[in-house]
Amino acid sequence: MSWSRRLLLLSPLALGACGFHPLYSEETAAVDEPALAAIRVLPIPDRLGQELELSLREALNPHGERTKTLYNLVTTLAQSRADLGIQRDASSTRGRVDVHVTITLTDAKSSKVIYTGVAQSTSSFNILTDGYAAQISEEDARTRTVRDLTVEIRTRLTLVLRNQKKKSA
Repeated sequence: MSWSRRLLLLSPLALGACGFHPLYSEETAAVDEPALAAIRVLPIPDRLGQELELSLREALNPHGERTKTLYNLVTTLAQSRADLGIQRDASSTRGRVDVHVTITLTDAKSSKVIYTGVAQSTSSFNILTDGYAAQISEEDARTRTVRDLTVEIRTRLTLVLRNQKKKSA
């Protein structure tokens, strides 16, 4: 067997040995799941906030395991809507939804702030002549922003908790 083939066969073992974990993989590392599940997502006001809260709870604890709360996640949400594609008759054909989220991860016992950050997502939609279709299109854009923000927040929290674990080890 040639050296290049041997190197190719052994490279996955080398990545595993150095602690490499794919961040955007479907399955998370087993060591990360308990830490993420230990985050309690505090209530977020408004309809979009409720959607984000439920999405975060599902993303942080997908199996619904009962774990002791070690961290609290405080989330502040701000959203705006803008009309784009303004026509001569002052109507618009496109819209944009911007959602900004400030997240603060605190220790559940001491209330010490562990991480603070801002995540932002933008999604556009068509403004149709049918009112119902236009409303559904805008709601879908808001749902897409929630999905994007959930992935972004989960990724950040994963990195923060990995760094916490490394510091304590």
